[in-house]
Amino acid sequence: MPLRRRDARDRLTFELVESTDEDVDDEVAPPVPRTRPPGAPGFTRPSPGAQTSPSTDLDARPGATPVASDHPADTAASPDAGPGVPDDAVGDGLYGGDGGAPDGAEDEPGRPRRGRRTAVVGATAAGVALVLGGMLAVDAWQGRGELDRLRTAPGAVEPLPDAPEERWTTDVALANSIGFLPSTVVTVEEGAAVGSSLDTGEELWRVDVGVGAACGSVFLWSPPAGEPDPTIVCVAPVLDGAGAQDEDDLPTDPWAGRVETTDWEVVVVDAAGEVLGRRSTTTEGGVPAPGPGGTVVRAERVGPVPEGDGAELEVDMTTGSIGEVPEGRPAVLRVEDALTGDVRWDAELPFVARSGQCVEWSEVDGAETVRASLEGLWTGAEPRLVRVDGCGVTGWFTPDGARLDDPDNPVDSVVALGDGTYYRDPASNEYGWGYGSEVPADPTAAPAVLGPDGSLRWEAPGPVLVPQSTDGRPAPLLVQDGIEVAAFDGTGAEVWRGTEPWTPESVLVAAGGTFVVSTGYGGAVLVGIDAATGRETWSLSREDVDGLLGDAGSEASGWSVDSAYTDGSRAIAVVSDWQDGSSTLVALDLADGRVVWTADWGEDARGSWVLPIQGRLLRLGEAAITRLG
Repeated sequence: MPLRRRDARDRLTFELVESTDEDVDDEVAPPVPRTRPPGAPGFTRPSPGAQTSPSTDLDARPGATPVASDHPADTAASPDAGPGVPDDAVGDGLYGGDGGAPDGAEDEPGRPRRGRRTAVVGATAAGVALVLGGMLAVDAWQGRGELDRLRTAPGAVEPLPDAPEERWTTDVALANSIGFLPSTVVTVEEGAAVGSSLDTGEELWRVDVGVGAACGSVFLWSPPAGEPDPTIVCVAPVLDGAGAQDEDDLPTDPWAGRVETTDWEVVVVDAAGEVLGRRSTTTEGGVPAPGPGGTVVRAERVGPVPEGDGAELEVDMTTGSIGEVPEGRPAVLRVEDALTGDVRWDAELPFVARSGQCVEWSEVDGAETVRASLEGLWTGAEPRLVRVDGCGVTGWFTPDGARLDDPDNPVDSVVALGDGTYYRDPASNEYGWGYGSEVPADPTAAPAVLGPDGSLRWEAPGPVLVPQSTDGRPAPLLVQDGIEVAAFDGTGAEVWRGTEPWTPESVLVAAGGTFVVSTGYGGAVLVGIDAATGRETWSLSREDVDGLLGDAGSEASGWSVDSAYTDGSRAIAVVSDWQDGSSTLVALDLADGRVVWTADWGEDARGSWVLPIQGRLLRLGEAAITRLG
């Protein structure tokens, strides 16, 4: 197969052409008519549903039930394989047949010599090698891009075609904190921040940050997604300032769970373990906590201390409602540069009566008491959100200080979406923090999708079902609009709408052109939905899951599917057993719901939870971190 130069005025390209031995450059030799080369196979498209790789022994297990379809797009037509080749033309030789040359071919005038043929074949081989090398380079580049996309998508993991096994385990107490740098997990051990490789578990570096330090933002709502910060901030109490000899002596605020001291040290470390700076600080402006993007977050109450803090409250024993709660005071949120202490931005949060958690319950000698807790204040951060919450105050902000929640609606909440936008739910925080809010949700407020700067993009006709996990590719958002379910694209345009027999409780996965929906009632536990049309493609019943877990029946089973992850081709559902605290991973093919594999690590994994971090699947326990893959 020599290379034939195409005629192009703006570029020079080559195409591979079938040839016996002659050079067929159009400018050098006239074109030679030829048919498909002897023995060349015709192309046949696989029939719908055909497997392209051997199936595992899981095929015999219970699995999802595919939903039949008569939609034209679901039936692929196989093209003609091409004209046949005569039997006598097929062979291993250069000319076909048995490999010998036709009679008289060696004496044919003008026939190229074998040396020229060898040179042409050598040049052809070199050209093929270059082309194949280029194809491999493109494949590697595309594969690298796919991997990078999965590592930054929410809830996504690297491809897991087979059941994951334990790749490494490191013993570490997670009581204080856990943080992440690019390809690195950061834990705190005996006053040192320890960076370990996410891929091998190998310790990469160790830096003194102080006893009782917290490194990195605590993820409370969802695992961190997006590009990880290049630095991590550690904040540690100064033992002398707390009047303590060691970590066990540190006084702790029972409401916020933080150390009560006036003196702190801030340390900033980069991904290589280099200390970029240290500085001392105090609690002026609030207790410091690690924030996103190399910041420290603080919040404090301002104004006179309310007299009613700690007062015992009356409780209606019939209804359980609490009597009048005294008013508290406002707060100020401040985000400062971790290295310099310079204030990047701050925000005032007015007190809103009877919102947030303003009471605490206690029991002494069987007698239950309810008291006003007006000073409690808590801050939290994740890569794209900064939050403050407490009695009468709540706020959600971007790392740059743009407020995302509605200041006039104390019961709304905000979620960061995988495409860089945000979703504001006007009512989801109404019963947050245990005791609920007495302020009803604004009936006129609409669920809204906000831009990266907090500006309004579009409003939804009902609650948006934010997917827990995606593969990082654009996908519509599902909205529950009364008894209907509708899908909207990134601009707020409706894609499809329908009334389905299933009621979605949540969207666990949006990947590979499929939504995996957790249903609210009926026989199905999970349902696969075509993201482009809203058509149900498969379902997984309770009986299917019982069979996978080996339970006697759905009445005896005590499990739930509350979360799932994805590698772009499979949904990896976490089936949690309520009774013994165990978890089983069940991988489902996104296209047809087929069970691909299951994984259960037995007694050693009791009480742990599995979650993806930068595309790696980790199992976190009280005393160990395990990489699965």
